[in-house]
Amino acid sequence: MHYYHTLEYLIMFTTKKLPFNSVLVQAESQMVLAETFMRFQEYYESPKFKDTIFTVGQLKTWYSETYGADTYTRDWSGFNFPSSVLQPFREGLFDPLTKLEQELLLLFRYRHDNFYIIGANDPETIRHELAHALFNYSMQYKSQINQLCKTYQKELKKIAQYLLDKGYHSGVINDELQAYITDNDDQFILNNLDKELIDKFNKAYETHSRI
Repeated sequence: MHYYHTLEYLIMFTTKKLPFNSVLVQAESQMVLAETFMRFQEYYESPKFKDTIFTVGQLKTWYSETYGADTYTRDWSGFNFPSSVLQPFREGLFDPLTKLEQELLLLFRYRHDNFYIIGANDPETIRHELAHALFNYSMQYKSQINQLCKTYQKELKKIAQYLLDKGYHSGVINDELQAYITDNDDQFILNNLDKELIDKFNKAYETHSRI
């Protein structure tokens, strides 16, 4: 476990090594987890801020204006990104860092290899985020998913738009498609996608997730 003190309370993170060269980070509350991960996550896949430098205030202003209110920490329960996302934060480009961002960087200060970082507190969300780790880890899985998305582009169009409307960048849409589809619990997807196509995604996941 990793700790740091603030004047208000003690923050506690736990970490655990997971399959597909990934590391799970958990926090004492969903709010703390989201506050820790949000700039890393949005740098990775935001339709507004991907690959750009931005402040917490800019993110919260954009989110509030786009989605109606500052509800980011309630809206998002899971986070994922490759370790390369840490680099601009390590280099001081996101100055000043929040205390929580500093702490996340400290957790991985001795790792300079390529790995995958997941933030989630509940089992269902962890499974979803592990699908992203698999997509990043297995080139065979990624290739198969990309081929499915290409072959069934027309059938997946409505689902892709649904995910874009949630707030994802178009550059990660195939990754999001496979993660949401293999969750098998999103009613919009279950109601708008043929079961045979869902089964194709599930079969690909089951095949490549066996390690």
